[in-house]
Amino acid sequence: MIDQYGNEINWFPKLRDDGIPKYKQIAQSIEDDINNGVLKPGSVLPPQRVLANFLGVNHSTVTRAFKNCESKGLIKGTVGKGTFVSIDAGIPQDLLSSNAQYIIDMGMVYPLYEVNDLIESYLKEIYENIDHASFLKYIPPEGIAKHRYIGAQWVKTLGVECSPEQVIITSGTQNALSIILATLFEKGDKIIVDQYTYSGFKNISLLFGITLIPIKMTEDGMGIDELESMCKREQIKGIYMTPDNHNPTSITLSEAHREKVAKIIGKYNLLFIEDGEFTFSIEGKYRPISAYVPENSLYIAGTSKSISPAFRISYMVSPLPYVKKLTFGLNNLTWMASPLNAEMISQLIQLNYYDHIIETKLAIIRERNLLVDEVLGGYDITGSDTSFFRFLKLPGRLTGKEVEMKCLEQGVQVFCAERFLVHTQAANHAVRLSVSGPQTLEDVKKGLVILKNVLEQLSTESETII
Repeated sequence: MIDQYGNEINWFPKLRDDGIPKYKQIAQSIEDDINNGVLKPGSVLPPQRVLANFLGVNHSTVTRAFKNCESKGLIKGTVGKGTFVSIDAGIPQDLLSSNAQYIIDMGMVYPLYEVNDLIESYLKEIYENIDHASFLKYIPPEGIAKHRYIGAQWVKTLGVECSPEQVIITSGTQNALSIILATLFEKGDKIIVDQYTYSGFKNISLLFGITLIPIKMTEDGMGIDELESMCKREQIKGIYMTPDNHNPTSITLSEAHREKVAKIIGKYNLLFIEDGEFTFSIEGKYRPISAYVPENSLYIAGTSKSISPAFRISYMVSPLPYVKKLTFGLNNLTWMASPLNAEMISQLIQLNYYDHIIETKLAIIRERNLLVDEVLGGYDITGSDTSFFRFLKLPGRLTGKEVEMKCLEQGVQVFCAERFLVHTQAANHAVRLSVSGPQTLEDVKKGLVILKNVLEQLSTESETII
């Protein structure tokens, strides 16, 4: 049988005269046949009126049965196409949803998912015009020439001058960092990092046996005098830094500070790894440190936070002498980044949709940061109105760990400074707040109020003990 939408119908339920309401029998028949494999994901169900006539029941009876199944996630109706068995039908519901207590997430730094509708609208337009056949096959590990050219043009807007031959397309920033450590460093090599460092870099350094040497931070960033002293005393091979909106302190290095770091990199001939994941979020672009010492620098421009983590596309800029070795590493660790994803990112950049996405995100993050400043205005907190996270220095004797635990008890996740600490250096009493983490502006406000109440409560308890 063919329905009015052109779908072939080959399933009808069987009803019994056992006193059970007909709508329940229809719903149970659908559920049983899904679980038994008779109805497979994507299978089409008869139109409601056709099914009602076939079974000799009212149309409302079938409608009620279908609604029952829809509420369980078993079927899904699409206007103008019909009703189909859901793709996830048959999968235990406890695997599809969590019964955990709802937590306002101010720990993880997300790319503002509320902008996804805008991104999706652009992707639909782009996807229809893509020559899919060109990107559904293996390509050179470093990426196709077109994508590398667009990547080179894009990173120039960030202050990095390079040729397309210097650009390697990777499956995200973490992938780029892994390739660098695997190919340009050896077990036991020493890399200087900030006292607080991106936890992902800490983890892969441990994986590859790289020794991280932390340098204490000042309000300006990495301490220059200690950096120079460490380079004199130790056999240092490289430096890893995030000069723009440093994670977790949200410090952005001044131009003068960048010049001082670059001078030391050149003086001691160090390999410099510059993580530009949050460069898009700073007002007034500063010159990347890589621009001062291009022959020593590996610059990574990611798109996970600026656009979406779903694409896993980053652009790694390398001095030409390292390109072949890095490509070999990429080839053996990943083979290649997705050419289809790289094409979509390339078109977002070419069509200036990327710029509109950033403008939209920064407008939202400014509104959220206004709330941060309003609720926590009396506290010592770093970061600008476009920071995706803020660093809150705690009053008195409060520690980051106790504030994190107490907030979690109250339904809010924040991350203590200790999570980002390298080795056993003493941590400042602080927590990182993700401004982009909560789902809504209302959640941001609620989370901040809970955090403030926790700070006041713990401070009062601390004073009482004293």
